[in-house]
Amino acid sequence: MTDDRSTNGAPVSIMAILEAAQGVVGGDGGALFDAEVVKGHDLAWGGPGNLYTIRPYTLSAAALEVFTVRERIHVDIDGLGEDLVDLHGIGVYRRHTPRIGTPGATELTWRTATIGAQFLSLQVLGHSDVLGQIRVTNTPGKREGAIVAPAPLPGKGVGYTPLKNCTTEIFPQFDIERLGTTVNTGDEPVLVESRVNMVPPIGDVSRTARGYALYDGDRQVGRLLAADLEIGALLHHVPIDSAWRQIEATPPVMV
Repeated sequence: MTDDRSTNGAPVSIMAILEAAQGVVGGDGGALFDAEVVKGHDLAWGGPGNLYTIRPYTLSAAALEVFTVRERIHVDIDGLGEDLVDLHGIGVYRRHTPRIGTPGATELTWRTATIGAQFLSLQVLGHSDVLGQIRVTNTPGKREGAIVAPAPLPGKGVGYTPLKNCTTEIFPQFDIERLGTTVNTGDEPVLVESRVNMVPPIGDVSRTARGYALYDGDRQVGRLLAADLEIGALLHHVPIDSAWRQIEATPPVMV
């Protein structure tokens, strides 16, 4: 029998990570929320089985982190039809060291900080009565990432709100059973956005603001009408040096 653990006992495969996290509340996605903004569950407040204490409005060092993920997609495929599908699985991020992200700021605080992250892996599965099994993954060969950036106060206010803008850009691939092939959004990244009060954003739901064409090669075969992406339980946390190449989402334009 193959041992999925390294010599120091740390999990080195996704299956080993999942087995090691069986005691984590919400590890199966059951503690996730359908919300437009952060709704932290016990895992976000140092609850039972939490691997790393996460607090709102607090900056933390760079890390490699593995989460449970729930994704909901509304997809329409030519000749098959449309469906709203829930998918569950795993996401992996490399989160960078926080940096000052507001013009003129001299002190690094939660409100002034920008935090970037590279989206390393997404693997989620779901079933549709219309489309069969659907597997959604990211595209590692393309630039995929997230950024949490300061949000200016509305109106003529001076300063920044405690809630920060969170933007993720990925190039998803959709392996659709009854279509018999894998489709994607071509050269256009899917953008999902939300407002967060902690990083990593446990319990956060980010959403698309519009639809995206789906292609099989150069031929359009349908549309991703809408999608949301929810970060669930933190399964694994490894402190790391900040990345020498900061792959992350494009920073939002401040107004």
